[in-house]
Amino acid sequence: MGRPVHYSAEVPARCQALIDMLVGRVEEDSDPQGKWGGPLKTTFLLAMATPMLVLPIERIFKPQGQNKHFVADDISLDPSLSKQVAEVFAADRQFASTPIFEAGTWTYITSCEPFDVGHDWPQGRLDELRSDAAATAAAEASARDVLLALRNALAHGGVTYLDRDGGHTQFATNMLGFASFASGGGAAKLRLVRATVPGFERFLRLWAEWLSAAGVTADLRDRGPGYFMHAAE
Repeated sequence: MGRPVHYSAEVPARCQALIDMLVGRVEEDSDPQGKWGGPLKTTFLLAMATPMLVLPIERIFKPQGQNKHFVADDISLDPSLSKQVAEVFAADRQFASTPIFEAGTWTYITSCEPFDVGHDWPQGRLDELRSDAAATAAAEASARDVLLALRNALAHGGVTYLDRDGGHTQFATNMLGFASFASGGGAAKLRLVRATVPGFERFLRLWAEWLSAAGVTADLRDRGPGYFMHAAE
C-alpha cells in the first residue's frame, strides 16, 4: 500500500473504498455464531467513520486562521480543498445547505443538561430526538456544530446504539446517537445528534466524495511527493 500524500482527503477515500468492498460481507456473515445479536455493520461503519472525520477536521479545519501549532496541517497541500472546508465550516453555513446533508437522516438537540452517555439515554432526550423539531434543528444548525459534535463524539466515546424507534433495546441497531459537549463559556452542556444507520452510511460516502471533489488532490498526486515538499516551502 502506498503512503498517502494528502491524508485528509486520501484516508477518507481509502476508508470509503473499504466500506464499498466489505460492507456486503459484513452484513451477510459477520456474526455466524450469533455472538453479537446480528451483523456488525454499525460497528464497522463507526470504525471507518473515526479517521474519516477526525483527520480532515484536525488537519484542515482546525489549523485555519488560528495562531497556534497543530500536530499536522494539510492546508497548503490542496488550497482548493482547504477553501471548500472553510466554506462548509463557516459559522453561518447551515447543515442543510451543504453537499453532505441528506434530509431524513439527522435529528439534533442544540444544548441540554449533561447525563452519563455511557448508560441508556434519558427517555425525554430520546423522545426529543424523535421530534419534527429536532429534524428541523438538524437542517438549520450550522454544519460546523453538527460535524464537530460527530467528531468529538467519535473521538471521546460519546456514541450509543439505538433501535428503529430511536430507543434502547438489546436486539436491534438501526440508529446511532452522538453526544459531545457544546463549545463556549459557562456551564458545560451536551449537544446531541442522531442519525439512521443507512443515512450515516450514505453520509460517509458523501463526505469522502466531497473531500475529493475539487480534483486538485488527484492532479497533484500524479506529480509525486516531491511536488508537495516544494509547494509547502
